[in-house]
Amino acid sequence: MKKYYPLLAFLLVIAIASLYGLDHYRELRERQREQTALLLARCVNQGILSLFKLQANDWRARPDFYREQEEKLDAAVAQLPQQLLEGSPFAEWQAAVEICGKLTRHSNLQHRTIFRPLGQFASREMFAPTALKDRRAQGQRRRVIGKLQVSAQAAERYLEDLRTDIRNQVNSGGLSPESREKVRSEIDAQVLDYYRRGNFSPRQVNAHLERVARYYQLLAENPRGYTLRGGSLYFYDKNLRRKIDDLNSAILQGEAEFYANWQQILQHQQVRI
Repeated sequence: MKKYYPLLAFLLVIAIASLYGLDHYRELRERQREQTALLLARCVNQGILSLFKLQANDWRARPDFYREQEEKLDAAVAQLPQQLLEGSPFAEWQAAVEICGKLTRHSNLQHRTIFRPLGQFASREMFAPTALKDRRAQGQRRRVIGKLQVSAQAAERYLEDLRTDIRNQVNSGGLSPESREKVRSEIDAQVLDYYRRGNFSPRQVNAHLERVARYYQLLAENPRGYTLRGGSLYFYDKNLRRKIDDLNSAILQGEAEFYANWQQILQHQQVRI
C-alpha cells in the first residue's frame, strides 16, 4: 500500500492545482466581464453627455455646433480603451471596442439627424428677407422644414431608439451570454436608469413648423402682393398683409417654446428610475 502513497500524493497535488487553476480562470473571466461592461457603460454615457451638450446649444448663435460635438465624442470614446483596460487585450474586450465604435457612430448619426436641420433652420441665411422670392431658397426652406419634422420624430424616440441599438449591438457583437447579461446590467445600473424621456413635444414643434411653412408659402404664392423696402416687407395686398401679420405674430409668440423643446429631449434623474 505504501508504494501507492507517492502516486496518491501526486494526484492530490494535481487535483488541488486544477481547482486553483479553475478558480483563477473564473476570477479572470469575471474581471474581464467587469472591464467589458464598464467600457460599454462609459461608451454609452459619452454619447448621452454629447446629447446634453447639443441640447444646451443656442442654435441661432452656433448652427454648426453638431459638427464640433461629433469630433469631441469620437475623441472621447477613442480614449476609453486605454483608460480602462487592465492587462493585455482579450477577445471579448476587442469585441466590446467594436461594439462601442458602432454605438458611437450611431449616436453621431442620430444627433446629426436631429440637430443638423435645426441648425439650418436657425441660421439667418435660411430666412433672409432678400431671398423671399428666390425659388432656390424657397425649395431649400421647404426641405429643411421637412427634415425638421423627421428630426422631431427622432427626438421623441431618442431614448427608445438608443435602448434598441444597445440591445442589438450587444446581442450581435460576439460576447458570451454571461458577458451580455453583465453589460446590459451595467449599462442600466450606471447610465440608463438615471435618464428618462424629456418633455419634448412633437405637437408643439410641428405646429410651429406648419405656421412657418404657411408664412413662406403665402409669400411664395403672392410675389406681386408685396415688395421689400429698407429690409422690411411692404404690402400692396391688404388681405395678404393681414394673413402674414397674423402668422408672423403667432410665429414670434411660439419661437421660444419651439427652441425650448429641443432642450428637453432627455432628462437626467438624481435617483435611478
